[in-house]
Amino acid sequence: MKQVQIVIPFDKTESVYEFLHDVLEVKNIMKFNADNAHVLQVRVSDSKIMKTIEGLKSRGVGVEYGYVDVLDLSASLPRETTEADTIERAASIAVEGIHENVTKQASFSFDFMALVIVAAVVSGAGLIQNNVAYIVASMVLSPMMGPMMGVALGYILRDKKLFLKGTRNELIALALSFGVGAILAILLPIPFINPYAPAPFVDVVIGNWEAGILTEITRRGYIFTALDVAVAIFSGAAVAVSITKGDMSTLVGVAISAALMPPAVNVGLMLTLGLVTGSSTATTIGFWSLVLLVMNIILIDVAAAAMFRIKKLGGMVEKSAEWKAVTTYRKSTGNTLYHSAQSTSSEEQEEKREAAMFKPVETSQASSDEEKSKRGSS
Repeated sequence: MKQVQIVIPFDKTESVYEFLHDVLEVKNIMKFNADNAHVLQVRVSDSKIMKTIEGLKSRGVGVEYGYVDVLDLSASLPRETTEADTIERAASIAVEGIHENVTKQASFSFDFMALVIVAAVVSGAGLIQNNVAYIVASMVLSPMMGPMMGVALGYILRDKKLFLKGTRNELIALALSFGVGAILAILLPIPFINPYAPAPFVDVVIGNWEAGILTEITRRGYIFTALDVAVAIFSGAAVAVSITKGDMSTLVGVAISAALMPPAVNVGLMLTLGLVTGSSTATTIGFWSLVLLVMNIILIDVAAAAMFRIKKLGGMVEKSAEWKAVTTYRKSTGNTLYHSAQSTSSEEQEEKREAAMFKPVETSQASSDEEKSKRGSS
C-alpha cells in the first residue's frame, strides 16, 4: 500500500479531484488547506500505483504544476479486504522511484570500488583453490548489479546519462576484476599465497582442462553452452522484476554476480599466467572466459531491458518550460467548491495581530496587581 500526496494550486484542485475520483476511481481522498496550495492525500494499492502516477502526469501534475510524492506505508489500519490474485504486469512502484533506486546503485563511490576489489579477491581465491564457498561469497559481495541495471534502464527510458554512467562503472568494475586476477597470478609463486610454483599450478590446470575435468577455472575455459545462455537470460529478467517491485537488495544481485565476477577474475588470472609462463592453454582458457563474460553481459542487459518493457516502464516526463512551483500561485478571490477566499480589512488584520501578540508574564502580573490596588482603594 502506498500513500500519494499531491500539492497543487487552488485553481487546479477541482479538476484533479474529479480526475482522481471519477477516472482513476480513487476513494477516500483527503484535502488539506495550505497558505498557497491544496494538499490531496490518497491511499493506493501497489498494483494501481503506476496507473495513478501516470494518470496524474498526463493531467500535468508534477509536469506543468504541483508536486507528487509517493510514500510507503509499512502498516495501515483498518486492514483492507484481501483482493483476489490477479496477473498484473505493471510495476508496483512509480518509474521515477525505480529510476532513483537504480541511479543510486549504479553510482561510483569508494564503497563500490572497495566491494568490487574485495569480491574479486575472494573470487580469485575460490578459483585457485577450487573452492565453491569462496566463489559464492564473492557473488554476495559484488555490487555489479547496479551498473548493469543502469545500462538496461537507461536504454528503456532513453536516459543517456544513466546509460553512460552504468556503462562506465561496469567497465571500471571489470577492469578492477581483471587487475585483481592478474595480481593473483603474479603472486602465485609466493608460498604464503600458493604452495605450488607457477609452472606446476599451470600444469595442473592444463591437465584438468585436457582431461575434461571441470574445476572452477576450467569450467569457464570452454565455449559456453545453452545452459550458460539460459542462466544469463533468466538472471537479467529476474533482477529486473525484483527492481520493479522496489527490491534492490544484495541477495537479488547474486544472480548477476554469478555470471560476471568469476569469469572476469578468471580472465585476468589465466591471461596473465599464459603471458608469464608462455602456456597457450592458459591463454585459451582466459580467452574463452572473456567470451563467456561478454556473452553474459550482453544477454543480461537484453533480458533486463525486455523485462522492463514487459513491466510497462515508459519514459519519464520532465518539467515543462512553463512549470511553476505552487509558491508562485496566490489565493483566488472567488469562491469554488473546494476553496473559499475570505477578504479581511486592514483593521481586522491589525486586531488579529494584536490578539496574537505574546504578553510577558511580568507585565500581566503587574497589571493584575495594579487592578487589585485600584479595587481596594475604591
